[in-house]
Amino acid sequence: MEEYIVPVIIIFAVVAMMVWKFSRSRRILESWAAENSYHILSSKMRWFRKGPFLWTTSKNQIVYYVTVRTHDGMVKQGWVRCGGWWGGVFKSKAEARWDE
Repeated sequence: MEEYIVPVIIIFAVVAMMVWKFSRSRRILESWAAENSYHILSSKMRWFRKGPFLWTTSKNQIVYYVTVRTHDGMVKQGWVRCGGWWGGVFKSKAEARWDE
């Protein structure tokens, strides 16, 4: 039984960090929307298709494809990258690129 303790602790730590990373990226996205007076209509986390951020995103950043409504009622779609290159989602940063 004792030989299973270390692997179980490691698995638990990895799962806890992933849950934190995804919930933190969601908070960054929601904060970005609020700061820009956007209402998020839909958002999808993108694992592989990262749009304009494909070659410039670190493994610690999260990319969303979003549809938002602006304060004047316009609907926009685009990509939002959450986190910084080095610090990932430890850094409260969001960058958007809109579809044309």
